[in-house]
Amino acid sequence: MTKEMMIYDFKPLRMTLDRIGPFQAQPYEIDFTDKQLRPCNIFLMVSQNGFGKTTILETMAALIGLLDKDEPHEYGQEDLDRGLGRAQLDLLLRVFWQGRDQTVVLSILAGTLGEEMSLKIWDDQTLAEYGTESWHRLSYRSRVPGRIDKGKASSELVEDLMATIRFGLGRVPDNFAESAEPLPTLLYFSAYRDIPAIRTHRPVNGTPEQRSIIQPKHWGYRAVHRFSPHDQEWLGSLDNLLVWLKWLSDGRFEKARNLINSRVFRGNEKMLKDVRRDPPEAIIQCGEHSHRLDRLSSGEKSLCHLFLRIGAHMTRNTIVLIDELEAHLHIRWQHALFKALKELAAENPSITVIATTHSSELLHTFVNSLDVKEEGIIKGGNLIEIDMR
Repeated sequence: MTKEMMIYDFKPLRMTLDRIGPFQAQPYEIDFTDKQLRPCNIFLMVSQNGFGKTTILETMAALIGLLDKDEPHEYGQEDLDRGLGRAQLDLLLRVFWQGRDQTVVLSILAGTLGEEMSLKIWDDQTLAEYGTESWHRLSYRSRVPGRIDKGKASSELVEDLMATIRFGLGRVPDNFAESAEPLPTLLYFSAYRDIPAIRTHRPVNGTPEQRSIIQPKHWGYRAVHRFSPHDQEWLGSLDNLLVWLKWLSDGRFEKARNLINSRVFRGNEKMLKDVRRDPPEAIIQCGEHSHRLDRLSSGEKSLCHLFLRIGAHMTRNTIVLIDELEAHLHIRWQHALFKALKELAAENPSITVIATTHSSELLHTFVNSLDVKEEGIIKGGNLIEIDMR
């Protein structure tokens, strides 16, 4: 971090989508705050299939991903990239800047925007209601498909924020699941959290390539990490991540192993034991037998994928997006995962977890607990209802 700015909080407040995905008839707004207008750190979105849950997550990732790009060529969201729609993400930003603490609203706008257009206006009264003192904007306009024009940042604060984020690009994580890095990041998990077998390339002579101890994909800091569900290359595999953590020899592998064994394998005979040298890969011990990560059940793979990636790449200001929280999980594991995510948010006050679900069991439990106070937890939710005509 530079001396000029320190980031304390980076939390979603609202997001507006217009002519994106199923949100065509009129702008659609999601409120990520509770009844007291506090940013939620656990937020659940529910809807029927095709009503835009995934679109909302993808759009949020696309907008925050603009913060570390000087001249972006694409947003990473189809409707924005095709010049069809527009979106605005409003964030609560608490920083130390120019010698004092400030709490402000930062709006990131993208798409087919006019020169001065915002989808939501933050006037002085609204700012005061949210306990903020000023409104700052960053706009990216789509002129034609494939071309993005960056509008001028509305303030020096926004320019310094982006400079601070870009200065940190590529910085390596300083710990596992206990990061001291204050830069904001978003970790996006699709509904397909598989751990496929690592692809082995065989050249013409038939000799398979060797897996080397090499810095894994996603290792350096970025504003957004999107985790591919079907990355079969050694560089992007969880095996490579675990081998790398072991090679660092600074206790991070042991923390990762303890996390997986306590969150995923607690109560059964399986455990993440170690990594072997030849071939380099993680070892899952099951009684007297051992096997690879990709031989786990689909539910176990999903949980390992989530916890290892969050632990390895989180910062103190992390937004975690999880599509279809319940994917591949027995109802008991659904509740266990939801409980574990609440514990993560409670233990790390600057972390926000936003998830989608179809699970009626999870929804019932969540709705019944909305008014129940839990220390360190601010809960909220959204039932997506749109006019599909």
